[in-house]
Amino acid sequence: MGVLDEIVKLNRTPVLFVGSGISKRYLYKYPSWNELLEMSFAKFEPDTFQYQKHIDACKRSKMSEFETNAYMGTLIEEEFNKAFFDRKIILNIGNRKNPSWVKRGISPYKMFLADFFKKQKLNTSAELVDELDKLKKLKNKVSAVITTNYDTFLEEQVFSKDFKVLVRQHELFSADSYDIAEIYKIHGSATDAESIIITKDDYDYFKESRKLIIAKMLTLFAESPIVFMGYSFTDEDVREIIEDFLSCLSKEQLTDIRKHFIFISFKKGEKRLIEIERTITTKNNVEIPFVEIQTDNYGAVYEKLGEITPGISPLRVRETRKVVKTIVDQSMSSVDAQSIIVGIDDLVDMDLSSKPLAIAIGYKENILNKYGYGLLGDKLIFEDAIYNNKGFDAEAMCYERLKNIAITRLMPVFKYVKGQEIPKDSKLHKYIEAHNSIEKIISKNVAKTLKNVPAYAGFDDLYDYMKAAPNCRKAAMAVLKNIKMLSIDDLRRACKHIFEKYPDEFLHDTNAERCVLCLDLMENYL
Repeated sequence: MGVLDEIVKLNRTPVLFVGSGISKRYLYKYPSWNELLEMSFAKFEPDTFQYQKHIDACKRSKMSEFETNAYMGTLIEEEFNKAFFDRKIILNIGNRKNPSWVKRGISPYKMFLADFFKKQKLNTSAELVDELDKLKKLKNKVSAVITTNYDTFLEEQVFSKDFKVLVRQHELFSADSYDIAEIYKIHGSATDAESIIITKDDYDYFKESRKLIIAKMLTLFAESPIVFMGYSFTDEDVREIIEDFLSCLSKEQLTDIRKHFIFISFKKGEKRLIEIERTITTKNNVEIPFVEIQTDNYGAVYEKLGEITPGISPLRVRETRKVVKTIVDQSMSSVDAQSIIVGIDDLVDMDLSSKPLAIAIGYKENILNKYGYGLLGDKLIFEDAIYNNKGFDAEAMCYERLKNIAITRLMPVFKYVKGQEIPKDSKLHKYIEAHNSIEKIISKNVAKTLKNVPAYAGFDDLYDYMKAAPNCRKAAMAVLKNIKMLSIDDLRRACKHIFEKYPDEFLHDTNAERCVLCLDLMENYL
């Protein structure tokens, strides 16, 4: 029995650890690390002899390939940025003459890289298109993805934006991470230029904070095997992550590691799945056996993993965890809670001494229909207004959750009252009358606080400012100041950014809440 058959027999959805080899396989003319550096160097110095001069100097200094590339990344960023500011390199990103991102101190080289990787196109080879279709079918057979790639191939082409993308390391254990149906971009992303890891300083910082990556891997490994794809086994950066990870496992976990730790490597022209027994030495000098599969037939790998049949898809599990956690958080923080609904995994850390307990296992819709919409916390309602992803019953929302809403509250309601008969003497009707225009949501007193907030001609410049804003309040104020030039799609994107970047501050900032109220109003009432 092959090692992939053993994973299928365990019937546990794997974690994929994905490297640049996968993007290089499916994206047209996707560069290797060396090719990327050489291409970047040519932007300010076309003489290839000059590039080779630096490479040779690194070799004479006995630098490893990884050390050389990190050194070259540092050198290139410095020279690229100097050429940009001397107007020798023009980047058509934002305002051509005076882009707003420059004022915020974002590295021009990293902006160039972000723009380059955003524009990558699929390879249209019929064989690879067919193989990619097999990879896409794993969406409900993969529990999570860790990747060092900057591009957006995985989230846009493979998982069709169903997986939550987490970029910054602090996001790995944020309140919005549920350890399933998530993509962890540990070297940064083209969607966030500042997050990109390319220089020696970037990698040094990454090494110092790598314990967060290892902790996340340990959490994921408790329930899933890990399959590495798109890496060379000689990749120094990934080998160090693997060594750190293995050093943290218990003796019991290490004895069975062979079935839970698999390395898929590329071997040109090989249509079989060739299994090779390998060992890796941990930092504790313990030799750990694992299996490397060498192949050029990745479709066969995907087909085998596709035989896994989880009882509930990872997407459904994440949604359920999210709903349960939010209900628990809201209920536990309320002194008036009559009962709480709690997920089994949450029982260990909860103080239940002062409140009655109800454990509900089932789909979100069934639980809500059974126990009522009065349990729903504010954050779930705001999330539904932004993402339209909850499927709440409008009538139940109006007559259970929102019927006694205070006129001074800030809450998106138009999504639910649309098409409903709301009694004119009800509190909900009075609330609607008090919030049914942009001018009522952004009152004159609120507008006064926005006097010194910058106005922008287009959404891109506003969004650049939001990404660099020091806190939730500032980002939200910028949206309110520019609200009249925003389309519904622009406003939704802005609300998503604030909701995702500031999950803990969101419900404590009235400006952020007003942004969502404006979105709800524009989309469902005006």
